[in-house]
Amino acid sequence: MTDNKLNILFLASWYPNKVFPKNGNFIQEHAKAVSGLCNVASLHIISKDQENKFDIEKSTTNNLLEIIVYYKKIKGNSPIHKYIKLKRRHEAHLKGYHEILNTINKIDITHLNVTYPAGLFALYLKRRHNIPFVITEHSTAYLPSSKHQFSKLETKWIKEIGSNASLICPVSNDLATNMKTFGVNNYYQVVPNVVNSEVFYALADNKEEAKTKKILHISNLKDEHKNISGILNTIKRLCLKRTDLEFTIAGDGDIDYWKKEAEQLKIPSFVVKFEGEKNPTEVAEMMRNTDLFLLFSNYENLPCVISESLICGTPVLSTNVGGINEMLTNDNGMLIEKGNEEQLESTIELMLDKIGTYNRTQISDTAKKAYSYTSVGEEFLTIYKTILSN
Repeated sequence: MTDNKLNILFLASWYPNKVFPKNGNFIQEHAKAVSGLCNVASLHIISKDQENKFDIEKSTTNNLLEIIVYYKKIKGNSPIHKYIKLKRRHEAHLKGYHEILNTINKIDITHLNVTYPAGLFALYLKRRHNIPFVITEHSTAYLPSSKHQFSKLETKWIKEIGSNASLICPVSNDLATNMKTFGVNNYYQVVPNVVNSEVFYALADNKEEAKTKKILHISNLKDEHKNISGILNTIKRLCLKRTDLEFTIAGDGDIDYWKKEAEQLKIPSFVVKFEGEKNPTEVAEMMRNTDLFLLFSNYENLPCVISESLICGTPVLSTNVGGINEMLTNDNGMLIEKGNEEQLESTIELMLDKIGTYNRTQISDTAKKAYSYTSVGEEFLTIYKTILSN
């Protein structure tokens, strides 16, 4: 790694790994964006059923070094088991950190991603080695609609970690507001999720409007979160009065369950089709070749699928939850109330009837200014330099 760039430790509570391949993939995208301007080493630890106490996985791409430390899972929930787990997690972080120091002699800043639990090690590095840290927060756990409840001890540590950061960078203003309400007191600057604009991009805006309008939904297909049942109910009503609609529902969830639900609702197979898990290139291709992207979530933060769709030039219809109203305007989409199926139905019709008026090139260009590797990477670099100059 080059010596004339800042050395950034991306310390992540969530990160893609062998146990959960897609966990925190948006954090990995942030790391890639920053690695275009800095030397970045990402560090993530996770428990696993294994013989060895610790196993280290290491890979390098361009200026991004990725270290995953797998530690032997500790079974049991007694106070002593909790202490051993905390101790082993710290050991795992130390092993990963020293592995990184074999490649990078010095860390300038720790970039903590998702405050707890990895923030305990960020706090350690600050107090032991005087390494400042910034926080990027993605978690929906702070939102009022979230069912997650932090314990008293977790709450104490989250507030302690947050107050010791040089800056907190939630991915939306809505998340910033809810973190402040939670009691995480510090300076805040919103930096959004990032999209690889070499994979996600718009086609030339010169195709003729097709007779059949295509609508796409991609998610984890969890109903309490994404409200797939509400989408299917709405499709059922729409297909009784229109013949020009084609829905595609894709994701890495239980696709067979939703196929059966659609069959029970007697939705024709030519109206709605189901696709399984897709890689980013396939997702981008689907987004480019659809007329409207649909999200009917009960809660969200700042969904990557929306920024990806916008960079592909595709307008978005979404519920007004989390930070989504910070992403959509009259020029690139519309917002509706969560859970309101009648409004979903009428707004789908409204948007599809005027779909040709959306300027897909303009939608894409505006989104790239906000969400591209270059834009987000430069924003983080400015933050790092400002912190180090103080």
